[in-house]
Amino acid sequence: MKKRMIDEGHGSIMVIVPHEDDEILMCAGIIERAVQCHVPLTVVMATNGDYGCDHLSVGRARLYETLDGLNMLGVDREQVVFLGYADTGMPKEESFLYGLYHETDGERIHPSHCGTCTYGLPEKDEFHKSEYGEHGSYTRNGFVNDLKAVLRKYRPESIFTTSLEDTHGDHCGLFLFVREVLADCAEEGYEPELYCGLVHSGAGDENWPARGRVESLKEPVGPDSDHRPEVFNWEDRIVFPVPDSMLSENLAENKKAAALAKHVTALKPDAEEFLYAFVKTDEVFWEIRDHNLADDFASGKGVR
Repeated sequence: MKKRMIDEGHGSIMVIVPHEDDEILMCAGIIERAVQCHVPLTVVMATNGDYGCDHLSVGRARLYETLDGLNMLGVDREQVVFLGYADTGMPKEESFLYGLYHETDGERIHPSHCGTCTYGLPEKDEFHKSEYGEHGSYTRNGFVNDLKAVLRKYRPESIFTTSLEDTHGDHCGLFLFVREVLADCAEEGYEPELYCGLVHSGAGDENWPARGRVESLKEPVGPDSDHRPEVFNWEDRIVFPVPDSMLSENLAENKKAAALAKHVTALKPDAEEFLYAFVKTDEVFWEIRDHNLADDFASGKGVR
């Protein structure tokens, strides 16, 4: 285990997450420290979190919630990028990003419950619309090109994203896309540090993170938590302590909990306990060494 701090000497950071609330669960402490230390920061939302709806209101509500939650941490809306893609479910067979990653026809449109193209807010366009003047189609090529364009525009020195080991299809799929795009960027001489973290572990959402105290994150323990242990080695984790503002046991006085509370849409009764369990004294990631080796995770060589 290694401990790292975000300080004034840290290079620029980009947080890339699938859904509105993942940025708080995984990175609220990292984000606030970056703001406090004047580290250049960009937060990228890959989807609009609009699962199960047949209109744009749910997705837009979630985008507003993300802006509000990040604002509590000192992040301006200009530092937030919406890619504007769809959310069609958690299992890999339903997941938008996982299905899109494995699509063999780069121009085939993957329709969602409420559309076939990217969207943002009336007053804040999604990336494709803001860059190219029109909405982008829900295609594999479209997503890859948008993600690559975001990285080329901001060129962060460190990227924090989700993990291949995450059991949510969108989380796993996003990691695969980030790795693919970074492999292309490496050929252009751009190779940022890459960190991946867990939200949905093999231990099961009912078992991890541990409920109760605001303490250090513990190793996932559950029925499937030992999947590919040579890859997901708890001892290899990198621990980022959260700021003092996020250490209170009283969630009403805890800044991470307060930022999470802005995500009203996600805080359904059956999810509330799980989501607040991420209010801990640290945030945990693994550093990925090589972006361009597809078998790194299978061999255990891609983490350090």
